[in-house]
Amino acid sequence: MTSKKIQIVADSAADLPKDIVEEYGITVVPLSVSHEGETFQDGDLTLSELLERMHRSRHLPQTSQPAPGEFLEVFNHLADAGPILCLTISEKLSGTIQSARLAATMTEADVDVFDTEVATLAEGAQVIRAAQLAREDRTRDEIIAYLEEYRKSQRAYPAFISLTNLVKGGRLPQWKGRIAEFFNVRVLGENRDGAIEVLEKVRGTDQLFARLMERFRQEAVDVEDRIIGISHADNLKWARWLAEQVAPFNPRDIVIGEMGAVIATHAGPGSVVLGV
Repeated sequence: MTSKKIQIVADSAADLPKDIVEEYGITVVPLSVSHEGETFQDGDLTLSELLERMHRSRHLPQTSQPAPGEFLEVFNHLADAGPILCLTISEKLSGTIQSARLAATMTEADVDVFDTEVATLAEGAQVIRAAQLAREDRTRDEIIAYLEEYRKSQRAYPAFISLTNLVKGGRLPQWKGRIAEFFNVRVLGENRDGAIEVLEKVRGTDQLFARLMERFRQEAVDVEDRIIGISHADNLKWARWLAEQVAPFNPRDIVIGEMGAVIATHAGPGSVVLGV
């Protein structure tokens, strides 16, 4: 008797392009965004609509993790199809994994929940690899073992063009934001142990992406078995530039995609994240 294939579930913070979701049959559980009295599931509000809302408002949207019941509904629906592997955004960035874990205790489905320790298309890269391995009839234990090794050396570098959202969110005083804007300050970050930390501040966008690539060359592991994910908040120009820069390293694939509303709310307009 043929064993049932592993069912892959992810949250919307992975920012997976729709064609990839459809190609691999990935089930996506959406986070949500609330703004000015309206609540949208991630994916219902386009990036351009979100950016327009943020531009004209003094207040940032609020983002929310899925309720346990949303994961439970998905797990129950997939229960008869086969064992489930649910991959989520880093526990240090969102409480989404807690909802998934709670739902896993409430269902009769066979579920494992995995913390990718990253977000956006860095998370998405792990989801895609999990789906590819499931298609190759790997067992869930084999997929998790692979992802654990993948995760250990994965890097994610967010490049923040604008500090406006930091000011609106109260994480940066308004006067500092004005000074940063005057001096054309950009911020390069890195995902470390599941959390985002500031690496350095530079002047100008050209310098920002030059420093990102320097960091990539210094720290990048062998990427031939890896999917490089590049997500952006209305900055396709620099996303494509990064793709051109990393292509000579011969990754398994390069995926470029727009950030969803949840990630873009926190990253801010113009931001780009390189996940390796």
